[in-house]
Amino acid sequence: MENILSPYNEEELRSIRFQRNYQFLSNLEKKVEGHLVFDHPFLKKFANNAYTQEGVVFVMKQFGKIVMPFTAAICKLMGSAPDIKSRFMLMDNLYEEMGHNILKNSHPVLYLSMLDSIGVSQTGLEKTETISSIRVLNNTIFDAVGNKSFAVGCSWLGFGGELTIPNNFPYLVQGIEACFGSDIDMGYWERHGARDQDHSDDATTVLCMNTDENQYKEIEQAVMDSLNLRAVIWDELERVCDARYQNISLKTANKISA
Repeated sequence: MENILSPYNEEELRSIRFQRNYQFLSNLEKKVEGHLVFDHPFLKKFANNAYTQEGVVFVMKQFGKIVMPFTAAICKLMGSAPDIKSRFMLMDNLYEEMGHNILKNSHPVLYLSMLDSIGVSQTGLEKTETISSIRVLNNTIFDAVGNKSFAVGCSWLGFGGELTIPNNFPYLVQGIEACFGSDIDMGYWERHGARDQDHSDDATTVLCMNTDENQYKEIEQAVMDSLNLRAVIWDELERVCDARYQNISLKTANKISA
């Protein structure tokens, strides 16, 4: 945990139940480590400056549609936490997302600052139509954290979400920097990286404390569904960007060098 001491004691963390659940989740993480979502072809294209500036802006606006509702989903999951310790674990992530109680440092505001630095206002973001796959992801997450078991909610929002960030974000950062250079406000991206691995570890811990063996199948399905749907988002963004925003100058340069 980054900001708050863990509410769990050594006895709880060494319990048979915890260790059994931890082994299950470790095996699940190994099982999904080759999933398409982590190193999707779209991300590689994006990182290699394959799209125009207009295309990069389009992608950043769409990604904002995932960023903006995230804190609301955490709050909703906290409300369904079965005990104070579980809620305390989620508070650490929320505290980071909310900028350590400094509004201008909260992740949604940092993201808006980044968008503003590339010419997109908050109104411009709000008026942008959300692509289908992101609408489905957001609706499914809110259904999971509001109507499913706490373990399934954690699987969608935490284990099946935080797990993708350490892989996905470097591609996005590389693409943004290749397109805009030093002109972009990178505050949002600088708040991610190693700490996201911590958040992923925290998600694993709280899930281990709230999982029974009879839930393993449902949890695995939730994690796989989350990763699959996030890969579909990259699929849809790739289709749109390939059709509308290919960097013609880069394609021409590649043909000449070949």
